[in-house]
Amino acid sequence: MQYRQIGTTNIRLSALGFGAMRLPEDEDEAVAVMRRAFDLGVNYLDTAHVYPNSESKCGKALKGWRDRVYLSTKNPAHDKGLEGWWECLNTSLERLDTDYIDFYQAVHGLRWEQYGEFLLKRG
Repeated sequence: MQYRQIGTTNIRLSALGFGAMRLPEDEDEAVAVMRRAFDLGVNYLDTAHVYPNSESKCGKALKGWRDRVYLSTKNPAHDKGLEGWWECLNTSLERLDTDYIDFYQAVHGLRWEQYGEFLLKRG
């Protein structure tokens, strides 16, 4: 596996990451697929709050691997304000069964029509 250093950090991510948007429906199969990728050297796992059942499957796959795999997830763009944003983050942490996320995209799926209203609004 090839790895790339991320900026000036000491983080080295596998050139091939694992995107968990469309995992097998069967949980055991999904976990096995992710763990096989980890066995082969993949150390970057990407999921999102809105990918159906993905975060919980990723959380199960990460058991025993959490210290060797960098985890990325996303908070969906919504109109629930800061309280709703925190609620989504905490739900992701719970689903992933972890106390930290390595890479967090704070606004996921923002449409151009929402840009001004969503990002420029106070709070």
